[in-house]
Amino acid sequence: MHKNVSIGKHTIENAKKIAIFGHMSPDGDCIWAMLGLGKLLEKQKKNISYFVPNKPSKIFDFVKNIKRLKSNFDYKNYDLLIFVDFTGINRMGIISQVNPEYFEKKPIVIFDHHIGNGLEHGIVIKDVKSISTCEILFEYTYKRWPHLYDKEIATYFYLGISSDSGNFLFEEDHIRTFSNVVKLLKLGADKDLVVNNLIRKRSLNAIKFLQLLLNRIQQKQELLYTYYDEDELEKYNIDQEEAAYGLHIIQNIDGPQMVLLVRKIGNTIKWSLRAKNMEWESRSKGKIDCNKIAKALWWWGHRLAAWFAVPLNGDFEQQIPTIVHYINKIAKTQ
Repeated sequence: MHKNVSIGKHTIENAKKIAIFGHMSPDGDCIWAMLGLGKLLEKQKKNISYFVPNKPSKIFDFVKNIKRLKSNFDYKNYDLLIFVDFTGINRMGIISQVNPEYFEKKPIVIFDHHIGNGLEHGIVIKDVKSISTCEILFEYTYKRWPHLYDKEIATYFYLGISSDSGNFLFEEDHIRTFSNVVKLLKLGADKDLVVNNLIRKRSLNAIKFLQLLLNRIQQKQELLYTYYDEDELEKYNIDQEEAAYGLHIIQNIDGPQMVLLVRKIGNTIKWSLRAKNMEWESRSKGKIDCNKIAKALWWWGHRLAAWFAVPLNGDFEQQIPTIVHYINKIAKTQ
């Protein structure tokens, strides 16, 4: 955990009017970190507002208070700004671009678990070994305000840990993760809420789209990949979060050590890479590090999961094999 933890505590407790921010295309960990922390602060009689650059996926509509997340930042005179699940201000999209000077003048606290540097004047509470931001927030807040916890707050943080761990398939530190989960369940976390709404529930259109992704699967050496164009999302009436279901499915295919979902978004090609947590015949005979691959492609991530983007240069489908070759080449040198 970052050395400024104690400073962050006093900064938060002294603030009365707080804005909490999530990143572009907010995922479950981001959303539930915002809402869980927000309710803890509201119980301390603080005025809390919630902002994300774009509307969350409709698959999160079941979450209580999801409509409190607004996409239009009001630039009011907040005592404190809190970023969750991201460090760099560039991940705030249009919110930071309209008036970047605003964020340079405000006190900022950051809760994050991604590799990367934050704002120079921000208080960063970061643990890159944690499976999720919700896990960091639970550990941070439960030590300080255990009396404020209720079923709703426990459920938010449980949902975030469950979401970022792939419903406990991806985590590495089993003892830490499950110890936190047991505590949250004892505090009343509603396990069935995430199972019934995110694990067992899929729209027919999402399944048809999955069929499209499966029909496009290709394998090159240790990498299994598939792809889509954002225009196809509109055809199937689904969003990027629903489309990501295909990545979870192909990750279960036996054999290849890496899986990749490629998508064309505007004039950019975006890539979601996952590695299986097992030994393979690389140069070091170790494990694939997705973050090292992502950094070579000018992006960031974790050891088992990473994201990166490159400009679209010509035909989308013809550009894919070049990047696939490059990923395999980098992975072999690890």
